[in-house]
Amino acid sequence: MLYLVGLGLDNGEITQKGLKALENAEKAYAEFYTNTETVSVEELEEETGTEIEKLSREKVEQEDIIIESAEDEDTAFLVSGDPLTATTHYEIKHRAEGRGIETTVVHAPSIFTSIAETGLNVYKFGRTVTLPEDFAPESITEHIEKNDSIGLHTLVLLDINYDGSKAADKLVKIDKSLEGRRAVLVERANADSMNVKVIELGEEFETGETPHCLAIVGKTDHMEEEFLKSHDG
Repeated sequence: MLYLVGLGLDNGEITQKGLKALENAEKAYAEFYTNTETVSVEELEEETGTEIEKLSREKVEQEDIIIESAEDEDTAFLVSGDPLTATTHYEIKHRAEGRGIETTVVHAPSIFTSIAETGLNVYKFGRTVTLPEDFAPESITEHIEKNDSIGLHTLVLLDINYDGSKAADKLVKIDKSLEGRRAVLVERANADSMNVKVIELGEEFETGETPHCLAIVGKTDHMEEEFLKSHDG
């Protein structure tokens, strides 16, 4: 059995179902390369009695540690956010099932639901894009333009320690037409110190501790505008 267990975005967001899966597992692994390590592994070990080994991104993506473990014994793979929002995790599930390993997915809060804290309707987001700190793919603006063409908002995910103000500047450098566009900065989603504020791409603004993400605002309705006003400035 392979349990893919979501940890959510902050400590204490793992579900009771997730804790039970961890208790049942003989081996457990965790990765934190898709989000900062806000979850206390030590507390989870104490609560469930299961030892948890942290894995690097390379070990998760380039080696078969998790699947090979699940072939021999019940294994839990703990991931930040929801377990199936990253392509790598879904691929692990798919390959495990291809080897005849039973899999169970335990969902948890993720950025794709927490983004509703901005006041923007989650049903009105188009394709999500990822902006890395050390690269500026042109495909990002292509997807933003496609979302814009039908009035949808665009969620821009950032590398874990990538500051939202620097990311906003990069977006404008990639595509000058984005200068002056309204966006929402989300800092530390779901944490007690979470902060949401409306910003303008190309303008300077102060930021706090990461992780950050940006939501580029598309066509809004009256209710969305009222929520955005509450985060303005």
